[in-house]
Amino acid sequence: MFGNDMRGILLAMAFLPFALMAELVPAPVFGDNMVLQRQAMVPVWGTADPNEIVSVSFAGQKITAAADANGKWMVRLAPMEASKEGRELVIAGKDKSLTYKNILVGEVWLCSGQSNMEMPMWSNNERWRNYDGDKYCAEGANDMIRFTRMALYEWSTFPRTDYPMKWQPMTADNTQGFSAVAFFFSHELQEALDIPIGLVGSYWGGTRIEPWTPPCGFDSMPSLADISRYVNTKLPGHPLYDEASQKTIDDFSNWLREFKNARENRQQLPPPPAYDNNLVAFPNHQSSTVLYNRMLYPFVPFAFRGAIWYQGCSNLGDGAIYQDKMQALFNGWKQVFQNPDLKFYFVQLAPYTYGGNGEALPIIWEAQERFAQANAPAVGMAVINDVGNLTDIHPHDKKTVGHRLALLTLKRDYGKTDLKADSPIRTDFTVEGNAFVVNFANVESWKTTNDEPVKHFAVAGIDQQFKPANVEFRGSKLVVSSPEVANPKYLRFMWNQRCEGNLYNEAGLPLGAFRISLDVSKDEARDYLTHDVKLVYKYDLRSGTRKDDGGRSVAYLEDNHEAIQGKVKRIIYYVDATNNDDTNVWCGISMDPFTQELGKIGVPTAASGACFAQNVDNLLVLSNVAGIHTGRHAHGNIEFWASNYGMENQAHVKNGKGNLYDIGDGGFSVGNIGYGSMQIHLFEHSQTVFAYNNFAAGTDSDFGVGNSNTEHPDWTFSHSLKNYKEATLYVYVEVE
Repeated sequence: MFGNDMRGILLAMAFLPFALMAELVPAPVFGDNMVLQRQAMVPVWGTADPNEIVSVSFAGQKITAAADANGKWMVRLAPMEASKEGRELVIAGKDKSLTYKNILVGEVWLCSGQSNMEMPMWSNNERWRNYDGDKYCAEGANDMIRFTRMALYEWSTFPRTDYPMKWQPMTADNTQGFSAVAFFFSHELQEALDIPIGLVGSYWGGTRIEPWTPPCGFDSMPSLADISRYVNTKLPGHPLYDEASQKTIDDFSNWLREFKNARENRQQLPPPPAYDNNLVAFPNHQSSTVLYNRMLYPFVPFAFRGAIWYQGCSNLGDGAIYQDKMQALFNGWKQVFQNPDLKFYFVQLAPYTYGGNGEALPIIWEAQERFAQANAPAVGMAVINDVGNLTDIHPHDKKTVGHRLALLTLKRDYGKTDLKADSPIRTDFTVEGNAFVVNFANVESWKTTNDEPVKHFAVAGIDQQFKPANVEFRGSKLVVSSPEVANPKYLRFMWNQRCEGNLYNEAGLPLGAFRISLDVSKDEARDYLTHDVKLVYKYDLRSGTRKDDGGRSVAYLEDNHEAIQGKVKRIIYYVDATNNDDTNVWCGISMDPFTQELGKIGVPTAASGACFAQNVDNLLVLSNVAGIHTGRHAHGNIEFWASNYGMENQAHVKNGKGNLYDIGDGGFSVGNIGYGSMQIHLFEHSQTVFAYNNFAAGTDSDFGVGNSNTEHPDWTFSHSLKNYKEATLYVYVEVE
């Protein structure tokens, strides 16, 4: 009837107790004082006896539907205009009639997220309330604003509908515990539109984005296929559930038969097969889909204009993939609420001292902005980097937050086109001398807080040593430069978690964090990396180990390690390769020395005795390969040895999997001749920068820059060097 988007509804009904199907029961979102969405087909649904005829009457409409064999029924009211008149909604079956009173028609919004959406207008905890929230509540009574919320904090493996919801007109007494963001958002909409506003609140502090996302959202994003499979394998009726459960039955049946035979024959008993982890039950409320199942599903597919969303702190470590997770949430909500035109306005996170990697927050800011721009105008982002609190993850000024969300929807959805609602967004740029000249949308002129200097701009050259930058206003453009950077390649604005905004457009809306990176050519990279250094080794990667000494060494094209004197300050690895279709691949990596023995910094052969499985520090990575995390990195790790090795992450390298060959392998032995590994990794990014393995195989060796798209990210067993007609490794040192 409703396609794949109703899969969750059908599944939920299978888990409802029969008692609920034995009488007329509307969905729990319907009640006295509610607001219905104007200008939309409004679904009204619930359960009844199988095949029972149900009628829904409201505002002169009467629509009937028969419950299906499972007792489910749904009707859709025809689009209505806004109405302040409190009218009755009557739902009647064969033996029962329910009347909901004082029903208005207007604009309805879902309000969801984690603690900053949950933060109330007022509480006894001074760290958990809006500035002067008690005063705003005392003045905030408005019968044209109605709200309800999922006041429980529960999760469920399967969709559930059994939670009563109560709609209330906004009074001076009942809003202190309601979302402060939603309070200010709704007041501004109601005042501007002069029509009823309905709010449905569902939020839970500290929660990630994945629990709020329906299964179809993950299904829509190929980059999240692992999550999709993890979720769908647990859903009875899904093909992946059937496939995995049948395989488990087969595996354990075969094992049990073998076990019995072994026992009867007094033989060694075989161990049981591994259990598919995807079949294991969700462990907690942070698991994917489980909050959607419990805290959103009771009112799916209620008619909304859109949603406001404030979340992200709990996904801080996700990096760029958070963009895809937001897309999955948005795609999923549009589908389950059966509203392809659903609006979605969200709050970019505020600055805060999270600790750890100070750039993790700017990367989330960047992901949030990219999501907004990819889905505009249906999606908009409120920038609030000027109203955060570096020592409190819950800033207390939610009025500004609600105001900026309201501006977006008033302009985009309600015809207030004269409003300036969007923060400045970088468009294009040029480089003039030593300055970036950056163009922006949504700005005519610039201003700063109290006319103070612009903060938090920095530029860098190819070395990515960022220097504080000066900023000149040139109309809507910004001219950014530093006297310390003659040839700028990189620009960053607010690229740290502690950066607080002070730069605004003429409407007082702040500029959000952004960065610019210019391409670095091979010649530029090599000239920089090899300036004032000495060549230690030049090696044809295709040549392999020497046959005349049993593969104990390699034949370098140049070997100067005995002639170079002095203390090593830096070690530089540079790879220049051309594949069989004439595409050039290059990569340069500079790092602090991990040894002073120059005989051990080349290919780690048995003859050299080189064997390193350790961190390296202060890396600079440059490359033309897409996806490489170029730039400066505080730490990485190397895996240099001549022997065989295993998947086990014996060194406990961060992000090492232990069940595939990647950034954290082990099982090697010093001095033995085996497969061989020469790998440099950025473990924070789960990335192999450069790999050369299986040295003895010559042109059939493993070689790659960046992660392999084969099973093993570090190119082990890829035999990929045969794809290159040239591949040369240069090893340099800077000495003092």
